[in-house]
Amino acid sequence: MGVLSKQTTGNQVVQTPTQGYGVVGVGEVRLNSRFAVQANAGHFDNSQKYDTGTLDYRVQSTVTELSGALVYRLFQTEKWKPFLFGGAGVLFFNPDSTTVIEVNPLSPGEAQENIGAVRQSEIAALYGGGVDHPLLHHLSVRLQYRGLIYSAPSFKVPNLFTGQRGYIAEPSVGLVFSF
Repeated sequence: MGVLSKQTTGNQVVQTPTQGYGVVGVGEVRLNSRFAVQANAGHFDNSQKYDTGTLDYRVQSTVTELSGALVYRLFQTEKWKPFLFGGAGVLFFNPDSTTVIEVNPLSPGEAQENIGAVRQSEIAALYGGGVDHPLLHHLSVRLQYRGLIYSAPSFKVPNLFTGQRGYIAEPSVGLVFSF
């Protein structure tokens, strides 16, 4: 999946997450022909860049998603199976083990500053939709868009707090195995 995050601004701090890619696994149980429930687990690497006006900081991190959703299948044809979903989950923002935050601009001989970034979890709303296209009897290709809305992380460092909502768009292509 692609991971496309939106910049947030608040409290005189501009937070800019890096863009990248990641993986997501989805387990789905059908309730009937129209409804299903799904559980999701995702993971991606990114950096959160913060401009505080006087100093720039960068937190290298990984993000882990655990979420669930209710799926609604609009209709089905032999070739196309579109669906919409909505749910909630938790995003875990994990700074690298060093928790070193780079202070920019680095002048020759200037050291990096460790300001104590720690793991932070945020509740997220999940929404999206997509379509499955059967290839074989138990195998389909899935095109999907997932969106997550959450509170922008500060890694519990007070001068990095924006107080704003973050947005992640996750367009993806994957395989579906039916049992």
